[in-house]
Amino acid sequence: MTTLETRAAPVSPEDEDRAGFYGLIANLLAQPPHPVLLASLAGAEPLEPEAGIAEAEALARAWKGLRAAARDGDSAAIADEWRALFTAPGKPQAVMHASWYLTGFMMEKPLAVLRDDLATLGLARRDSCGEPEDHLAALCDVMRALLIDVRRPPAERAAAQENFFNRHLRPWAAACCTALQNAEDARFYKSVGAFSGAFLALEMRMLEIEA
Repeated sequence: MTTLETRAAPVSPEDEDRAGFYGLIANLLAQPPHPVLLASLAGAEPLEPEAGIAEAEALARAWKGLRAAARDGDSAAIADEWRALFTAPGKPQAVMHASWYLTGFMMEKPLAVLRDDLATLGLARRDSCGEPEDHLAALCDVMRALLIDVRRPPAERAAAQENFFNRHLRPWAAACCTALQNAEDARFYKSVGAFSGAFLALEMRMLEIEA
């Protein structure tokens, strides 16, 4: 997805962190992780969750699991796992597209609705991208772009994030993350599914609080 670069309203540190997590999920799902990314994950600091927020505590545990999986995994084996899960012939072990979860078929009405919303936001799929726009990696990249969209004032930026999340992630992303955790060949990606699901659950909780 394209990003919006004209600076106007600064991004808060919290939103920078959220954008980083969305970008990480998008990266891990869109392609096999580079060894440098795995090393960075393995050496990352633990999260300190805010006390009393169950979703934040779950995210901290999932982050710990992802860091351990990156530390213990082999980059070549993880690349083979990515291909087995997402690009093997026939139906993939882990389907990452909204249309599939919402209708049972690919390239259905949810994709058309999404394309209209992306056009309104001034975003579009890169020509080099072979996946439909309703892939979870693409949607996380959109959220990343909205979080760092400094052209919009903070209130408008927050409204755009909430609207997009509620329309295009809330209805199905949790089921997708669960399916990824349960995929037959998932090893490293079991932790990716757990982390992605925990992060999106916290996002849902925080959006509800702020609404």
